[in-house]
Amino acid sequence: MVDKTRPRVALTHRYLLSLKPAASAFRVPDERCAGLAVRVASSGLITFDLAYRIARTKKFRRLSLGKFPDVSLEDARKRASELTQAARAGRDKVDDEMREKLAREDRVSTRTLLEEYVKRRVAGRLRTASEIEARLHRALGPELDRPADELRRRDLRRLLERAADAGHLREAEQRRICLNGLFKWAVANDYIENNPMVGLVSFGRSPPRKRVLSPNEIATLWSWLPESDMPIDPADVLRLQLCLGARCTEVGGMHTDEFDRRTWLWTLPADRSKNKKPRVTPIVGLAREIIAERLDRCHNSGRLFLTDTGRWLTSSHVGHFLMNHRPPIAHFGTHDLRRTVATQMAEALSIGLETVARTIGHTAGGASVQTLLAHYVSAEFIADKTMALEAWDRRLRSVIAGEVGQPNVLQFVPRG
Repeated sequence: MVDKTRPRVALTHRYLLSLKPAASAFRVPDERCAGLAVRVASSGLITFDLAYRIARTKKFRRLSLGKFPDVSLEDARKRASELTQAARAGRDKVDDEMREKLAREDRVSTRTLLEEYVKRRVAGRLRTASEIEARLHRALGPELDRPADELRRRDLRRLLERAADAGHLREAEQRRICLNGLFKWAVANDYIENNPMVGLVSFGRSPPRKRVLSPNEIATLWSWLPESDMPIDPADVLRLQLCLGARCTEVGGMHTDEFDRRTWLWTLPADRSKNKKPRVTPIVGLAREIIAERLDRCHNSGRLFLTDTGRWLTSSHVGHFLMNHRPPIAHFGTHDLRRTVATQMAEALSIGLETVARTIGHTAGGASVQTLLAHYVSAEFIADKTMALEAWDRRLRSVIAGEVGQPNVLQFVPRG
């Protein structure tokens, strides 16, 4: 049934309050605003109603502007004027607004983009997934809640230069590489139209690191760690790196299930190993003392080392702690501790390079040896690793105590 239209009236708030419902719905046009009317339903519900034609088109639109008194007469007239003014210019403002709304809803925040990238491209695919995720969060921290397509090159340059200006050129370059991967993926998967990283120059390739801590530096770092304000978890990870020569993330991700306390062997599972093969490491001396204490008071998650947010520690996390807590020795990274252990084993203890490589979890020997290990020899060389780590434990204790001595004083005696 078509609503009955009553004579046009200069609508007022008081007039609207006085309207009474009839047996059937009716409309009252507003004399002061072309196209605007109030519709009074038989139930008594009063709504604002607008009808207009789009100039230079055959399109006619009629829509409700809301119910009275939730929408005031003043607001209804203002909205009606906006819509009819656009219509006289040949534009359908309602359509324009709908397109803008859909575009806004289709946009993703930088935080959501980061999460999608990690879930769909990084996690489970890249060995350094957790480090990449942590580095992206540090790099984009101040902009995570912005729409991703609003980020411009100058915004990202400003974020990267914070690390560079603090003297961390390597970290700035690593962040640039990670961000470039993120935004290239975002463009390829239609999250954004353009890659804002294009044109951002490199902060320079770092030369291969050769940093090896001296015995005095090892002693200084070891004594500083428990006295510093660095949280105990990353501090213990660093101490264990000095004991075992293992990679930082391998130590930081240690789980109770990886240890046999009867034999004191640590089995690094294949999914946490760089070469995707399990590795068995004997736990002796200082390393056993640290790990035994950790196992006795382990976290509910089974992880020996956790961040404040409950995630297991990666080299990126530990490196971040080092940047913020500044040890009393020249700048070093977590991988430099691994290099230090290997160098001390080879130079100070005359341990063979193949045994050093096996002990710290590196590829041992030339091509022929690697072929044998890959296809024919299935052995963990536990005895050799144990003797190497016991010799290094004695050496490390003497270094910590300041009894450094001359190289080869505590020599390694190979099996057989």
